[in-house]
Amino acid sequence: MGASVLMLVTNGFRPDPRVAKEAEALVKDGYDVTVLAWDRENAFPDREEHRGAHIMRIRTGWAGSMLHFLINYPLFFLRGLIMALRREDDIVHSHDFDTLPLGFMVSWMKRIPLVFDAHENYAQMISIDAPHIVPRLVLWMEGILTRRADLVITVSEVHAAHMRPNARNGVVLVENCINVPSDVPEPEFKDRRLRLLYVGTLEPMRYILESIDATRDIDGCVYEVAGWGRLEEDVRKRSDGSKVRFLGVLRHHDMLMRMASSDVVLCLLDPSNQNYVGNSPTKIYEAMAVGVPVLTTGGTTSGDLVAREKCGLVIDWSEESYRSAIEKLREPGLRREMGRAGRAAVEREYNWDNMKRRLLDGYRDALLRSR
Repeated sequence: MGASVLMLVTNGFRPDPRVAKEAEALVKDGYDVTVLAWDRENAFPDREEHRGAHIMRIRTGWAGSMLHFLINYPLFFLRGLIMALRREDDIVHSHDFDTLPLGFMVSWMKRIPLVFDAHENYAQMISIDAPHIVPRLVLWMEGILTRRADLVITVSEVHAAHMRPNARNGVVLVENCINVPSDVPEPEFKDRRLRLLYVGTLEPMRYILESIDATRDIDGCVYEVAGWGRLEEDVRKRSDGSKVRFLGVLRHHDMLMRMASSDVVLCLLDPSNQNYVGNSPTKIYEAMAVGVPVLTTGGTTSGDLVAREKCGLVIDWSEESYRSAIEKLREPGLRREMGRAGRAAVEREYNWDNMKRRLLDGYRDALLRSR
């Protein structure tokens, strides 16, 4: 067995798609990978295996809200540090800023390399809910700890540009891509009826409730919503079982099959949210991989990608733009053309095989520098 890796996440590992893909890639390359996850909802087993990776979970009090997260975070930190110090690992991998202080302490005390994997701009993400002083503190601390990291990874060029001034060994771009799935049928675009799909976190500033309300009185549309989050109850109330359908949480393969049977995947992010501007949503790459067009928002990384690859429509953040796009997308030939363009882009560039090579090369370089 090769080097031992300890990954840190502050979710229960459902599994988390990005963490799971990276862990699996490292396992297949000979690493011994353990994911130390914070089961904030007390909903998962203490220990289990996932595609060769060992999953260990820490439990505290319920931490499903920002307040309870802050209350229980010190206990997660302390328990995580104790568990990590009892282990013999060769590298510690912090997923997002909220595990970076713990990862730094483990790295410093055990003298092992630190990987910082930023899934998003954390300071901008929490700026919606937290007092102004908190994002500023996070930004200051992130800069200090990023300079201590032996390998810095992120998901988009926008986030990479933000991190480069503090990343002493550069930034490795590992986007949230998948390979074209071999066991998912190609979509069929037969008529002008539209099967719309949103799948992901049910959070504000993603045009979820707005798009549901706008779609209710558009003829020839069925809107399916899957996921979990703060807006779940509102989505459930709007679901009527025919025009709007709430699907709950889908397993990954089931989600890809649902995408392939849809006509359009919605990924509308409010460009006034600076974290969303730089986000690289997995669902866009997944829709491209299965050959389904994407409807997304201008002024964002995802909008730039969709416009560049001509794999969907990019609209303004408004109901008028949304309704206009729905009418354009009624044309089956246009959907077919966009879907094929997306799949071709995945086969050429935006696939997990390419991203996996970047990850593994970064790991090898980090370990070599530490010797």
